[in-house]
Amino acid sequence: MKRNQGFTLIELIIVIVILGILAVTAAPRFFNFAGDARVSVLTGLKGSVQGATQTVYAKAAIEGQLGAGPNTLNPSGITIVYGYPDATASGIIAAATLDASAITTTAASTDWVYFIGAANDIYLAQSSVVGTPASADAAGITAKNCYIRYTNAASAENPPTIATTVSGCDD
Repeated sequence: MKRNQGFTLIELIIVIVILGILAVTAAPRFFNFAGDARVSVLTGLKGSVQGATQTVYAKAAIEGQLGAGPNTLNPSGITIVYGYPDATASGIIAAATLDASAITTTAASTDWVYFIGAANDIYLAQSSVVGTPASADAAGITAKNCYIRYTNAASAENPPTIATTVSGCDD
């Protein structure tokens, strides 16, 4: 008669410990929670900016301010172009009520930093991703490849462009 034997308790514990060590060392390579969080935050910011854009456009349409501008909505003081928020601090930054500062100032003390580009656009990024860059231009934001670019409306029929770049958010 053949006798069946199982594993001893010590052997099972050793296997579980070895599997635990492998899981602890290998899991961080497969899961990038920080990068996923940065992408989610940018997606949320994009939604907030889109919502603010539509709200401001509705208010501008009611007030009949859909011209080339820039105009100012009263009493909010938001600057608009073709009824949409302008790519400035008094435009989209104020419309979305962002805790943001220009990239040349104390970037680490706010949630967001921005830089106004030369082509009627504004770049927005998390200050924790950008840090405090030495350069006073969009390169401090765009070099990280984790930002939103808001471009002014070209006409009342063409809303502003809101594009996200997330290829560098995993770093």
